[in-house]
Amino acid sequence: MAEPMVHIRGLNSWYGRGSARKQVLRNVSLDLAPGQALGIVGESGSGKSTLAKCVLGLVTDITGTLTVNSPRPQMVFQDPYGSLNPAKTVGWILEEPLRAAGVRDRARLRREVEEFLPLVGLEKEHLSRRPAQLSGGQRQRVAIAAALIQGGKLILLDEPVSALDVTLQAQILKLLADLRARLGLSYLFISHDLSVVYQLCDRVAVMNGGEIVEEGDVDWLYDHPKHPYTQKLLAASLALD
Repeated sequence: MAEPMVHIRGLNSWYGRGSARKQVLRNVSLDLAPGQALGIVGESGSGKSTLAKCVLGLVTDITGTLTVNSPRPQMVFQDPYGSLNPAKTVGWILEEPLRAAGVRDRARLRREVEEFLPLVGLEKEHLSRRPAQLSGGQRQRVAIAAALIQGGKLILLDEPVSALDVTLQAQILKLLADLRARLGLSYLFISHDLSVVYQLCDRVAVMNGGEIVEEGDVDWLYDHPKHPYTQKLLAASLALD
């Protein structure tokens, strides 16, 4: 049996120091299998973004077991306009991860970027544009491309469609599903919306107060939520639909 991409047991995490030190995650345990999309669902402050930062190694005040069996895990954020350098062109933005990985030859940089564009639904004409010259959906496609272009298999997605309208949400979710199938990706998909998670993920873990209160197959959990907090989130998602 293949090793999980992410293996977590009894994870606790804290922010701050001294008297201001505050525990955020409490005894979190989960596995993300290769090729799986695992949704992490909860309201703001539930600990889901902190969990992602722990996986990326950005939060180090932790106890428990946290093993990531994938090189170069990457994050796609909610607001691509805030995560993309507004002063740089799309071409520069997509070349930068390759430069960070050691690619220096300019012709190779250009070639690899141009070959990657069709995978995310972008054209060569977009390379000379800056983020402000793109639509919201195009900016998110650039952010996804920047996360994938180094060839890593583990992608963390933090509310990647919540800033988009319903039509663009559907397009980006379809793109993510297609990329996962084509490239063999594993997703840790963070959202407050169970209905969005239902469209993309195989399994879902519901977080509240820094703890996982319920976890299971997404179809089963959607039809048979047991925890009152899960029922509340599901009711909110259905009301929005």
